[in-house]
Amino acid sequence: MCRKYTRHHSISLKSLITTDRSKWGGYVCRSSQFFNSRDSVFYPENQEIAEFECGYIADTQLSDGSWDVPWGWDSFPDVWAVSKNRIKSQMIVDNLLYLKGFGII
Repeated sequence: MCRKYTRHHSISLKSLITTDRSKWGGYVCRSSQFFNSRDSVFYPENQEIAEFECGYIADTQLSDGSWDVPWGWDSFPDVWAVSKNRIKSQMIVDNLLYLKGFGII
């Protein structure tokens, strides 16, 4: 049962991850949103894109150690000014944990 469940969800997960890398500058699903190491049951089916993401994360890190938030809230500029910093903080933690989980750092 567990093996069947995992296989089904791995296939479903693969369909959720955006593999068109030209779209990664926007609001898309990446492997890091679902798992953060090669030990994950979802890694084998998503190995290529997961490994690519390691390089992408490293290449897109800004000089201050953060990453750009690839979306905004144009209708709420005051709220966005505060929320953007909170989102950037979460992105820093998430990206570093992903790189650590893959043995990059």
